[in-house]
Amino acid sequence: MKRVHVMGIEGVGMSALARLLLAEGVAVTGCDLAPGKRTKALGVPAYAGHDPAHLAEEDTLIVPTPIPLDHPEVAAARAKGLRVLRRMELLAHLLSGRPSLGVTGTHGKTTTTGMLASILLQARLDPWVLLGGELALLPGNARFGTGPRLAEVDESDPLFQGVQVFVAVATNLEADHVAPPGHRAPNYHGSLEELKAAMRGFLEKSQVVVVPAFDPTLLALSHGLPRRLFGEGGELWAERVELGPWGSRFLLLHEGRVLGEATLGVPGAHNVRNALAAALAALAFGVGAEAILEGLAAFPGVGRRFQRVGEVNGAWVVDDYAHHPTEVRATLEAARRLGRRVRVLFQPHRLLRTQALWAEFVEALALAQEVVVLPVYAAGEKGKVSPEGLSQRIAEGLQRRGVAARFLEGEEALAYARATATPKDLWLTLGAGDVTELAQRLAHEG
Repeated sequence: MKRVHVMGIEGVGMSALARLLLAEGVAVTGCDLAPGKRTKALGVPAYAGHDPAHLAEEDTLIVPTPIPLDHPEVAAARAKGLRVLRRMELLAHLLSGRPSLGVTGTHGKTTTTGMLASILLQARLDPWVLLGGELALLPGNARFGTGPRLAEVDESDPLFQGVQVFVAVATNLEADHVAPPGHRAPNYHGSLEELKAAMRGFLEKSQVVVVPAFDPTLLALSHGLPRRLFGEGGELWAERVELGPWGSRFLLLHEGRVLGEATLGVPGAHNVRNALAAALAALAFGVGAEAILEGLAAFPGVGRRFQRVGEVNGAWVVDDYAHHPTEVRATLEAARRLGRRVRVLFQPHRLLRTQALWAEFVEALALAQEVVVLPVYAAGEKGKVSPEGLSQRIAEGLQRRGVAARFLEGEEALAYARATATPKDLWLTLGAGDVTELAQRLAHEG
């Protein structure tokens, strides 16, 4: 592999792979429907859109999960004799045969991977890191190093079961990225059972499995494997947990012995659990307690994970990537600790997910004092229900529960949030789509 062309190169995962390939001396070109800041930062030739004409002297084509293998650019690559690799197949290749750690799970995998990166850096192990988010410590979404390889392994891609690492971490598992009956897509599992089978396939390839002691699904899937458990009932747990508005502290105990006091600069009980997962994975990899505690304390948080971006009329503006009901609930629980009126700009992500989980979104969002629901960010999907119709369904469900809620388009929502913001408010933007741009504009425009 000497020259590669990366489709969807602006995506956080694809751009990270491109960055790591460049560091290994591979020549990279790319294309994306909307090349942006990540592509520009790579400094490689990149085309807007997808076209077979993009292929020139490359020997390998890297394809992101959502793109079907009968796509014209993929077909042209095969006709020219290029090697075609899905992004997860490339990741498996980059991790193969090397000291490595992989983190997967429905929620928390990016933050847990980021915490592990911070720990490995504090241990001076010169890690190679691939992350599904932006982390100031790297900087960006990837780091090339000569030490152990650490990767976020996205369970939404059915091919993740082919990735082999020395230490495999699973934070949790829920029915996300599971296609509704009658639908099939390359970035969805056909059923919950297929997702579970893929998780088992990933875990059983590792030498050490790190899973929560309190998760019956993962306990069942890891049964019979060389596993280590974190949380209550496991070998590593937290005591005397103090949850603050912007962080937490707790005693870290391993097999009844106090390793020390851990401090986190990211809020929420869910991040304590993420820290336990990262700490036990590091212990399993041979990292000492001092580096673990220093790494957790130094972790600044991943971009778009409860990230404070500024103020508007005295109101705090916080941006978060939460796009599943469990994540939304955890984020809102953390937000309520700030002592302000929690007001939300929520952009559902993907039609199939929203169609399947809209009622669960209503339940989770009911923790807020007010919710403005934006049209679903479809991410290229098409469905029987429109993006607007699904969002209106969520808003109406909240209204029936007595929550102040409304459906607004993007510019209307921005104008409303700006006009009504007060120093007693926290405006929280939630979603995995382009709602983050509204957060930046709300805090920094006008």
